[in-house]
Amino acid sequence: MSIKAIRFVSEQPQTPFAPVWDYTLAQEQIDIDLESLKDLILLKEKEIIEEYPGDMADLPLNDGYTGLGPNSLTSRFKYFNVLKWDHPECKKLHHAIKELHDAYHVGLVGENIPKLRIRCWANVLRKGESIGKHNHAIHPHTYLSGHFCVACEDTSTIYIPPYTEWGDEIVMKNIPGEMTLFPTWMTHYTSVNESDHPRITIAFDIVPSRGLTHPDEDNLVEL
Repeated sequence: MSIKAIRFVSEQPQTPFAPVWDYTLAQEQIDIDLESLKDLILLKEKEIIEEYPGDMADLPLNDGYTGLGPNSLTSRFKYFNVLKWDHPECKKLHHAIKELHDAYHVGLVGENIPKLRIRCWANVLRKGESIGKHNHAIHPHTYLSGHFCVACEDTSTIYIPPYTEWGDEIVMKNIPGEMTLFPTWMTHYTSVNESDHPRITIAFDIVPSRGLTHPDEDNLVEL
């Protein structure tokens, strides 16, 4: 396992009101059949959009403030979980997320890894589309989220640090097969997909197993 960890720590505060931060982004290249996973996601995209058309009052759509709108696969993220799909690459992905998470946790916190669950969805951006600035949660139980690039051409994910100054954004070029782990509260967005080919990624939220209920409880799986 070859993990690249980038830690951001504030200088020692010199007044009681100076901001303090300490967070880490981790990246790892994952050995997965990307072509097979890409084909699966594009097939599932059609099926999921047909199953949840957006005109059902009891199943509202929510694109998570990404700006992708009700026609996107992203807006149906509460109604499916990539890690539940019966496909060998999805099982490999599940294992890879757990391995990266456990290494991240042990390296920063220690061995006492809590019981966790995970939601996992796919995003498909076609030419001219991008994901707008958003974060996944900022409540007291907020934990970790991640991003896995399946297919892309010259796009980036941009992370916005807290208390940032102009120009301090963290630009990470999207590399097929690379997974990134980051704090769930961290605001991020993407560059525009200028390619004629879809930009396909998988995103996930890791959440505590205890003390929380979620509107998509049935779609969460154990990490």
